[in-house]
Amino acid sequence: MLGGVQRIYPSPWTPEVYVQTDAYRQIIPDGDCPHCRQVVALQRHGRYQRWLITVLATYLRIWIARFFCPLCRTTISYLPDFAFSYRPLQPKTLEAFLEGKMERPDVRSHRERLRRYTLRVEAFAPELIRTVGAALGRPPPRAPRGLWSWLKKAGDDLATLTRQLVTD
Repeated sequence: MLGGVQRIYPSPWTPEVYVQTDAYRQIIPDGDCPHCRQVVALQRHGRYQRWLITVLATYLRIWIARFFCPLCRTTISYLPDFAFSYRPLQPKTLEAFLEGKMERPDVRSHRERLRRYTLRVEAFAPELIRTVGAALGRPPPRAPRGLWSWLKKAGDDLATLTRQLVTD
């Protein structure tokens, strides 16, 4: 079996409702495999847990649904768009930090972690601009300065933009 792939989907649930309703069980996979690009019925293949930091700065355990492509034998994890890949903070929290909303409990409690996230994003800026170019609009002339305002113009919010970048 090959390594896994993540697909970020627009979640109709808040993180709290997602947990309360076992929403990971309600995920219906797409009709194609994101790895081999073939039209196929993906098979449910279990779940795994991860942690998410809420807006109130508490930890919430969520389950992520996994599916299996019988053609290429790859697992696909369906990650709700209120969660970043491999990060416990939500896109809403990073967005609030970038907007200067330092009074929010999640921002206040994780300011140093958010600063490190921002440094990683800024370090990645030249590659991001080279990769997507003008697909998100005219990029800032000197990355990383102006990066957040450029990204903000390209999407409704950071969760939507992340999903778009990962998917496309």
